[in-house]
Amino acid sequence: MNLNNHFTIENEDIKKFMQDPLKNIPSLDEAILLSKKYGVALHPHYTYYWNELQPSELIVFLEFVKKHFKTKFDENREIKYAFIASKEKRSFELLGVNHSLKTVSIEKATSEKEVEILVFKKEIAKAFLANLGIYSIDSSSLKQTIEEQITKIINYANENLSITSCEILSECNQITIRDKGGTYVGARMGRPEKAKLRKLEGNPHGLFPIGDGKRTKTKTFGYEEEQEELIQNKLKNILEAEKQGDVEAQFAIFHCPQCNIESLYRKCHICDSKTQKKYFEQYTYRELKGPQEDAITYKKDKVEIKPYIDNVRKHLRLNEMPKLVKGIKGTINKDHIVEHLTKAFLRQQNHVYVNKDGTVRYDMIEMGLTHFKPKEIGTSIEKLKELGYTHDYLGNPLENKEQILEMMPQDVVLPDCETSGEMRASDFVINTGNYVDDLLEKLYGMERFYNFKTKEDTVGHLVIGLAPHTSAGIVGRILGYSGTQGCFSHPVWHAAQRRNLDGDENGVMLLLDGLINFSREFLPDRRGARTMDTSLVLTSHLYLDQIDDEVHGMDIEGYYPLELYRAAKEFASPKEVSLETVEDRIEVEDPQHRYLNYQFTHDTSDMNDTVMCSSYKSVPSMKEKLDLQLELGEKIRAVDQDKVGSLVIDKHFMKDIKGNLRKFGMQTFRCTNCNTKFRRPPLVGKCTNCGVPAINFTISEGSVKKYIDPSFKIINNYNIDPYIVEVLELTQLRLEGVFGKEQEQQKSLNNYFN
Repeated sequence: MNLNNHFTIENEDIKKFMQDPLKNIPSLDEAILLSKKYGVALHPHYTYYWNELQPSELIVFLEFVKKHFKTKFDENREIKYAFIASKEKRSFELLGVNHSLKTVSIEKATSEKEVEILVFKKEIAKAFLANLGIYSIDSSSLKQTIEEQITKIINYANENLSITSCEILSECNQITIRDKGGTYVGARMGRPEKAKLRKLEGNPHGLFPIGDGKRTKTKTFGYEEEQEELIQNKLKNILEAEKQGDVEAQFAIFHCPQCNIESLYRKCHICDSKTQKKYFEQYTYRELKGPQEDAITYKKDKVEIKPYIDNVRKHLRLNEMPKLVKGIKGTINKDHIVEHLTKAFLRQQNHVYVNKDGTVRYDMIEMGLTHFKPKEIGTSIEKLKELGYTHDYLGNPLENKEQILEMMPQDVVLPDCETSGEMRASDFVINTGNYVDDLLEKLYGMERFYNFKTKEDTVGHLVIGLAPHTSAGIVGRILGYSGTQGCFSHPVWHAAQRRNLDGDENGVMLLLDGLINFSREFLPDRRGARTMDTSLVLTSHLYLDQIDDEVHGMDIEGYYPLELYRAAKEFASPKEVSLETVEDRIEVEDPQHRYLNYQFTHDTSDMNDTVMCSSYKSVPSMKEKLDLQLELGEKIRAVDQDKVGSLVIDKHFMKDIKGNLRKFGMQTFRCTNCNTKFRRPPLVGKCTNCGVPAINFTISEGSVKKYIDPSFKIINNYNIDPYIVEVLELTQLRLEGVFGKEQEQQKSLNNYFN
């Protein structure tokens, strides 16, 4: 069992192993010598999950090893090591010992001519035996050595059944054997990745109301009086509204003293002169001479839309109008202010859509990043140098795309995933930039600003980052684009949006788009919606003491000290180990040191070398998603598929069924022709708004019952909690009481024969 005394390791090699242990892995002989010489545990690359076997199970396993270990030659006369396959194959799987299964012929078999054996490559066999205290497998007395050493371990294990398997092996070995697994942490599946252009319901291009459609009076056969009919504009097409003549909605009204006409704009749509706000009596819409108590600045009115579209033609010099430009049914802000119609046409031309505050927004999942390689973000070396990235994190001049650079705290890497099926962030930036330039040039008579033509042109420009449920945005700078669906930026930038490090969602908009097009007057007149998810405040400079303090606990060490690992082994409190964190930099006077020179402990070859689009998004139906989830649960040893099935029914399906059943009993009714909603169906049997007999449910029977069959399928295939089964059966009885029991279909005799 003596190690090879002639084998040595150079100091430079030892330093290499210490500085980058994930990439520079010693050979088995080097690992054994390091453990022997410095009294450290065997390198984890050559250890296994020994504590997965209880001491009693370890004894049975080692008896099998002692009895069945064989040396064999493969077809290339290379030595391999094998065991006859048996139930102990599972033990090798639990330990994580790499092997293959092979069927071979046995000349003197007693009952079978062929047996299955487990085959191990030479390096795997050497590592496995080294864990048992056997360091050489090339000697002629190997079998005797194995028997003696394993017998020693078995005897010690029988006398010490109260300690772990790793402790047993270490006591019988010249080197320490640690458990490769350590502490296991359970986690539930997070939200699926997201990177897409934000769109309001109906995908409007502008915040200009066009109502439901045009109402006309027609003489219907069999009726003496004229009947009112609604010609619905289902697509909210502004061009269709022009053909209908006028639109009916609530509008903020202004008066042009120059033309002596009413206008919907603060500048007259005819002469471009400044208009004056008009005031009306609430409920009656009677015009008032000036602002009075309880006066409003809007009224419900029919407005001819053609003059406003002519105004668009004048600004854009359009020879041919597009076929579809989408508006909204009605404004939802307090004063019913409308957006200039030209903006809707420009967004349509540039393939972007409006958000509730008048901007164009792109939503993403947030991901923390402190360091990057130029190749990961697709930005050229020359461009990075222009942005201030002249040296890598080690201080070497930036020369190639493989060097690691430290990210500046307000730089952002946007997603450019080609497999998601959604608009890429680079297309969003280019299209929005072109829209803003067209707006500056054609509506405001100013010079174009962005002039984007390629993705590279967008790098270095500023954006506003904003998280949902907040009202404070922060300025960021586009650094490049990854192939993922995540918004990669410095954790302190995410924290400035009051978000955690990973898994939350944020959105970005071009800075100039926000400065020009954002208006608080466009925001809904509802509590919460007036302030949340909108950039009412904009932070231009990030301050560490003014961000979410959760990020203050992020460590920024380059190497973890030995005390950390020793404390972790003893399950000590994190406070017992002193590490430099972001909090330690808050009071630093030097701004360069306050925000930069953060270190990292682990790197990766390429952050784009991963699954870009998960199957949760690519698989179309919920049934297929569920089947794949349960199938995956059966394959993963850490997952209890029975528990998964119970959770799916209890936390998802049951809540959905009960919630939809409750809504079904409280639902409104909708006219499928004009979309008018009713608390109860009109007694006349037709819509009182458009006169069409097209009243329908808003919640269908199918939406209530859609998860019943999948739930019973899970119950039939898995051992589900009896309480959940009983609740589901009672729910089914309740559904049958509401919708009736499904009639059994008549079957022919052929159904009972194969």
